[in-house]
Amino acid sequence: MALNKMGDNAAEIELGTSGLEVSTQRIGLWTPGMVKGAPRIGPVTRRDFLSGLVLAGAAMGLAACTAQNKAVSSTVGELPDGMLPADAGSVGGPADVGYAPPVNFHMSTYRPPVRQPLRPVGALGIIPRAGWTTIGPNMRTIQPMNGVRLITFHHTGDPTPFYDNSYEGTARYWEAIRQWQRSQGFEDIGYHFGIDRVGRVWQLRKLEYRGEHVRDGFAPPHWLDRYVQWKNAPTRPIHGRWIWNAHNIGVVSVGNFMIQTPTPAQLHRIVHFGRVLRNLYQIPIYHCYTHQELVSTLCPGAHLQPYMEYIRRTNQL
Repeated sequence: MALNKMGDNAAEIELGTSGLEVSTQRIGLWTPGMVKGAPRIGPVTRRDFLSGLVLAGAAMGLAACTAQNKAVSSTVGELPDGMLPADAGSVGGPADVGYAPPVNFHMSTYRPPVRQPLRPVGALGIIPRAGWTTIGPNMRTIQPMNGVRLITFHHTGDPTPFYDNSYEGTARYWEAIRQWQRSQGFEDIGYHFGIDRVGRVWQLRKLEYRGEHVRDGFAPPHWLDRYVQWKNAPTRPIHGRWIWNAHNIGVVSVGNFMIQTPTPAQLHRIVHFGRVLRNLYQIPIYHCYTHQELVSTLCPGAHLQPYMEYIRRTNQL
């Protein structure tokens, strides 16, 4: 099954936590339990690892047979990153330049569009966009998604830590990002989904539209070099550039994880929501990336990157 748009008629998918609370073991850079309340995922045997590869390969084959997810990169133009040059070297810092509003940014007057917080709805269990804004994208230039083939995980990378857990504060926060990114030439807020500090998932840019959350690059993804991943890359280079926004779901977690840590609720939701997206759009685990694995940046931060590598390596995502 592959869907290009979200809808309430899609099959409901459970976002529960069963099956994750098992024994812990230090594997690689990530130690389960290093953040209090984080998902505790058990050790992976050689058999489990090989089985994960088989399942991932099967998922890739299924995705290849899905007409909606055939590559159409050659027919869509490039989307600007909005801020960062395509030939940038080592960029980024405590804040990833361009995506988060600077400290001196003053947003226009904002009033929440609804009096009461909206409940999560639909197959994805998300707070709809109407819960934080009534303003749409720039329809003159925004491009269609035309199918989904990969997921990229981010942090917001704010100049200062963000600690507001409230619905109202988070809604205002998304609007500030939208206003800032629009002022920098984006068609809309660049990400498709946002995970806040208490684990709520918000609809940001509608999934029917191509996002603006990864600039074009000059190299294939590198985290699965041992699987010769570049031969199966989801987006072929066009004129020597990898157009990473094509067919790419952008999932961002609130916070700057260079200078603060993700909450346990965020870590749980990354696993559960990532699984939902993978199942719904038939995305192999080796087409799930972090921002820094596609282009030079610190995103999603030193306090989240090892965790992302762990849950992916152990086939938990």
